Amino acid sequence: MSEEIRERVRSIFLQYGVNITESDEETLIDDVIGIDSISYIQILNHVARDFGFKIDDTDLLFADLTTFNKIVEFSKSKCSNS
Repeated sequence: MSEEIRERVRSIFLQYGVNITESDEETLIDDVIGIDSISYIQILNHVARDFGFKIDDTDLLFADLTTFNKIVEFSKSKCSNS
């Protein structure tokens, strides 16, 4: 399940023209070429929609969704809570 979530999130990034390599997985999203703030929010919304959960303002403020790996871990935790 864990690897499936990782690959699904990676494919969502690709749909927005962002190729996340293994070396990019811990890179801050701000430093990944091709991701601006609008794309970042669109990607997060797409991830939430694809996995069937909602991202609220509290998540955006406190979940530390600053790297690909942190987004994957957040998605795993949301999926296990539903």
